[in-house]
Amino acid sequence: MPEVRVNGVDLSYIDDGIGTPVVFVHGAWMDLRYWEPQREGVAAHHRFVAYTLRYHGTAPWPDDGKNYSAATHATDLAAFIHQLNAGPVHLVGLSMGGRLATIIALEHPDLLRSLTVLEPPLHDLLDDLPEAQDVRDDWRRGFEALRTKAQAGDAIGATRLFYELANDQGPGALDVQPEPFRQMVLDNARTVPLAISARPPAFSRAILNGVKAPTLVVGGEQSPRSLSWINDVIAQSIPGSRLVVIPKAAHLMSYQNPPAFNEALLYFLAQQ
Repeated sequence: MPEVRVNGVDLSYIDDGIGTPVVFVHGAWMDLRYWEPQREGVAAHHRFVAYTLRYHGTAPWPDDGKNYSAATHATDLAAFIHQLNAGPVHLVGLSMGGRLATIIALEHPDLLRSLTVLEPPLHDLLDDLPEAQDVRDDWRRGFEALRTKAQAGDAIGATRLFYELANDQGPGALDVQPEPFRQMVLDNARTVPLAISARPPAFSRAILNGVKAPTLVVGGEQSPRSLSWINDVIAQSIPGSRLVVIPKAAHLMSYQNPPAFNEALLYFLAQQ
């Protein structure tokens, strides 16, 4: 697998197809393997590029994890896009990766042709919505239970709790995922303590109003209500954005229903 050196670290990536790059950014506790269900369909029309964030995947860490933060990942992502040397890209990000993609859209608008975000966890967007307080608080309580397990040294248990929370399907959500997906998640469980310690950047409606790239906001029909609320606010805040809901899928909609997600993404890209 090829690697590119950015900001003093080597990031592995997949590069398939020709044309305008579509760069895929995975979520927390994942790596580039997450996007395999998108590779063939996207590479038939565009240049498919997926990379693994610093500290993720199976390679040795460059340090003890001290630099794990949204700022580090965003700086790496901007440098990675520059290294492609192929002009503005279509940027696609899931969950934490969607948050990073949004940062790039705001701080480096010249790097983007379009932005696609899949349920980025921007929970501060719900703080001024009284009707959303209950679902926001439910999510935060679930995340605190996860944090408690991680701080007790049970990264695997914390990982399982996250997938129960994100899929909104109760206990055992990770166990019923396909084996390649489960292996990828367990390989990345070591990043759990880093991820829960990293303070996420703040977002607001006013900040999101500054996104100028054509934007697609994607959600899962069965996702937790808090993430659906956030998607609605994002779509209302980014001028001209579109909102698509993938049926028969939750937070991991691009993996759980690839045909529907790929169709929605390719249709959006074709309009740009």
